[in-house]
Amino acid sequence: MSLSGFMGEAYAGKVRGEKRLEEKRGEFLLGFEDLAQRLEERPKRAEVEALAPRDGETILSLVHSASPKGRREGMIWGILTSLAAERLPSPLVIQPQDYAGLELRGGTIILDAKASPPGSKGWGSDGSGQVRGSWNRAHHLGERISGGRLVVRGGAGDYLGQEMVGGGIVAASCGDYAFRNMRGGWGVVRGDAGNYLAVGNSGGKIAVKGRAGARAGWLMRSGRIRVRRDAGEYLGLMMSGGEISLLGKAGARAGWRMRGGLIEAEGYGPQAGDDSVGGRLLCRGDP
Repeated sequence: MSLSGFMGEAYAGKVRGEKRLEEKRGEFLLGFEDLAQRLEERPKRAEVEALAPRDGETILSLVHSASPKGRREGMIWGILTSLAAERLPSPLVIQPQDYAGLELRGGTIILDAKASPPGSKGWGSDGSGQVRGSWNRAHHLGERISGGRLVVRGGAGDYLGQEMVGGGIVAASCGDYAFRNMRGGWGVVRGDAGNYLAVGNSGGKIAVKGRAGARAGWLMRSGRIRVRRDAGEYLGLMMSGGEISLLGKAGARAGWRMRGGLIEAEGYGPQAGDDSVGGRLLCRGDP
């Protein structure tokens, strides 16, 4: 029996029908599962990059073939999406899935329910613009990105853009803890944002074209938030710097225990600025 025949028989049913992937260093990967087994319990981008193929198209085949199980494999898959986007000449268009765009440094990733990996069924457009299959509100999208662009053509789940330091993210809407601990870059939410937007931020710019939930800007130290509509209670809770601007009204207790920074809104709910020791609350339209 030939070596290729022996390997094919030995790994039958274990590699999801994918062909063996060869690295330029001469090592072999037998698919996503093989890559995951070679990595530490808490994989780092540098470790994934060292084992992954060099060619963007080959990395893309790993992305499409993978069925991540659990957080660890999800993070490995997310890093692979970023490596593929950085090495492909055109934007990477894939279905939304947790950790997509993890630690992205360049290129563009577009998350679209219409995207279909080779051989998949039940997804895509029926020709009238209607999408077959439901939208997946994936979590941890664009986490720790430092460059490039992530476009989410639908609602993102929780932790969108967490710990980002550069680059840009656009999403139709988002869940809780979006842009948490942001230090740089920019984010645009075309609809509504959930609770705890921009918690602990020390930089970056965020624009929300809908409304923001409760406790936006909590512990904010620097950066900017712009919200076109209203925001929930405790806006700018314990913030020490940065700027928050609403075209609508803030809920109760805006600026509570505020130590610095600026909040500007069309109006405020009860107990605005209670226990604050610094910073400013401005009401738009006041002389």
